[in-house]
Amino acid sequence: MTSSDFRNFFPSLPDRSTHALVQEILAARHDHMKFLGFVHDDAVFTMTGAILDYPFSGVYRGRDNILDLLRRIDAEIEMSDHRILNLIVDGDRVGLRRSLRVRHHGTSASRRLVVGNVMTFRDLRIAELYEYVDTAWLKQLSGEGD
Repeated sequence: MTSSDFRNFFPSLPDRSTHALVQEILAARHDHMKFLGFVHDDAVFTMTGAILDYPFSGVYRGRDNILDLLRRIDAEIEMSDHRILNLIVDGDRVGLRRSLRVRHHGTSASRRLVVGNVMTFRDLRIAELYEYVDTAWLKQLSGEGD
């Protein structure tokens, strides 16, 4: 197999319109109502992890529950400097690896965090979102970790 045969497996660039949409969604994260404009009414947001290690873990269904989650997160931490590291677009599904700066409101401890997301879009809005994160980081920032 020659190197040119691999082109079928690795597209040269992700769908640029989806890339722009993901950037717009990340930029809107600090404004809850703007962010929710990118979310379907019946969307499902799954935060992975054990609730003992990461109090935001769980399955959140619908905009109201997602809004409550965003408010809980923002009450405890501040997020900034979102960067897309990898983006894979496959039709209406997106795989995303990103980094961001997080700062704990109580301790002011700060660090860069890498997050994985898998999203399904419907009508250019998020229908499903899975978030994968090292759940120990919040304990470390809050001073509860070892």
